[in-house]
Amino acid sequence: MATQEMYKYDAMLHLIWSVAQADKTFSLKHSGQGWKAVTEEEDDYLDLIRKEENIDINWDDFNAKRKEFGHNKEAIINEACKALRGCGKEWKIKCLGYMKKMAWISGEINSENNMSDIEFELVLRAQKELGLTDDERINSSNGLK
Repeated sequence: MATQEMYKYDAMLHLIWSVAQADKTFSLKHSGQGWKAVTEEEDDYLDLIRKEENIDINWDDFNAKRKEFGHNKEAIINEACKALRGCGKEWKIKCLGYMKKMAWISGEINSENNMSDIEFELVLRAQKELGLTDDERINSSNGLK
């Protein structure tokens, strides 16, 4: 099967979802489920972003793309950043901001940046791949839901 190119909306959602899946969380709400890849709040936040950005996405295709990469965060991030390199700086900053906000939703708190070390590494990696500055990363979530 040929690899379908990732577009800017897909790439944004893949980056954000990679942050959501970075840390497994214990689900108390869904008794008997134990450890999950994402929380209900993270799942809801991805949907809020989809609505906010008016993204029409086929979740089956989205999940098939992740499966195609073996659910390998590194490969997914590489492909998503490659797709975003041709986008304007404003879009890249917005993607980074949503990544940060997703990390904050999960509740794994590091006193320096309000996210887990794993999540922060993903944000920093995307920042570097997208050619953004520290100031752009720091301010990237301003004005986002």
